Amino acid sequence: KKKKKMRLSIIFVSSLEFTRALVCFGPVPHRRIVRQKLIENGDEPELLEIKKQEAMLRSQLNEIERAKARVLATRRLRIGIVGFGRFGQFLAKAFIKGRHEVSVLSRSDRAAAAAEAGCFSYLSLGDDDDILDFTAQNLDVIVMAVSIVSFEDTLRCLQQALKSSSPSPLITDVLSVKEHARKAMLTHLPNSASILCTHPMFGPDSGRDTWRSLPFVYDRVRIHDDAIDRCERFLSIFESEGCRMVQLTCRQHDVYAANSQFLTHLIGRTLGETGLSLRKTPIDTKGFESVLRLVETTCDDSFDLFYGLYRYNTHSKSTLLCLRKALADLELRLIDLDLQAEAMTAGGSTSKTSQQLPSSRNIDNADDKQHEQAGVWRNVQTAPTTPNNAVDGESPSTTTIFATTSNTAASSS
Repeated sequence: KKKKKMRLSIIFVSSLEFTRALVCFGPVPHRRIVRQKLIENGDEPELLEIKKQEAMLRSQLNEIERAKARVLATRRLRIGIVGFGRFGQFLAKAFIKGRHEVSVLSRSDRAAAAAEAGCFSYLSLGDDDDILDFTAQNLDVIVMAVSIVSFEDTLRCLQQALKSSSPSPLITDVLSVKEHARKAMLTHLPNSASILCTHPMFGPDSGRDTWRSLPFVYDRVRIHDDAIDRCERFLSIFESEGCRMVQLTCRQHDVYAANSQFLTHLIGRTLGETGLSLRKTPIDTKGFESVLRLVETTCDDSFDLFYGLYRYNTHSKSTLLCLRKALADLELRLIDLDLQAEAMTAGGSTSKTSQQLPSSRNIDNADDKQHEQAGVWRNVQTAPTTPNNAVDGESPSTTTIFATTSNTAASSS
């Protein structure tokens, strides 16, 4: 009896350790009761053990991060930036903030901006002697921050100077198209040069306040043994700022970008140049505010960037054709519904309203006379289903999308 009373008394002890002991060593019925109480209070022993392991792992991770920071602090990178436009200046400020030494080579006169940012040196891309001086600075990394359309020509300007550079620096780019960058660097750079393709999926606007959780795409195209340390140190700049590091091949990047970045710029540019004079109103919805932000963000970028996304990403042409086809489909459906509504109002038969709306895939079978009355002509064939149908510099010959509407399309019967 005394032992039983002692076991029961443990239930009322406030100490969590005694409660755990009861769960382990008390009578089976009491174990179940106490375990249920612990679960209800969020103190279930299994969960506590998991929390302990979690805290231990966090502590180990913090120690690793501190050790990594100590290693990175032992040697700062000497980084050369070729092209000192808006994005080049954006990167330079971040590198200098991380106490790296930055030198600039630019075709435009950006000496004042380079001095203001705290760059170590500024040289002209249009001067052959300056190019030699730039590559002779024993740079660890050269970042190509020029526009897409001038990228290949800039590589040709650096080609001879890089051949005589020893040790050869790590060459990286920040272009929005990666297959073009990869091919150009493999073609024009010496074999001794290590190549890292990168694309920070943010810019001076979206990354103004923080880079945390913003995606940074990279592909180690060709990294020689003597460049591994420099490559990892360079990537660590973005890791330390909290970027979400995404390793993709250049081709995978371009496939994704055609349906995300190019499409975003395409919609933004289209809305910005439609003559709608989009601006804030007193009754804006959240959706319209997002549209205004999209127009502002995309139209602030240079048209060279937009053209480069189209010209040098072979998958973008397919995206454009699919969008045009989708717009033709939607317009046709609206006009069909309008004509059917007017026919019902005029006392027409209701049989037409039950007909299936024709899509762009079977438009040739639609009622041609009905669409001629609405001032609409369509010649739409099936759009490509794979990006490979659109090759660089030309549209698929099997795809034709053309649409014209008269000014009275919405009002005529």
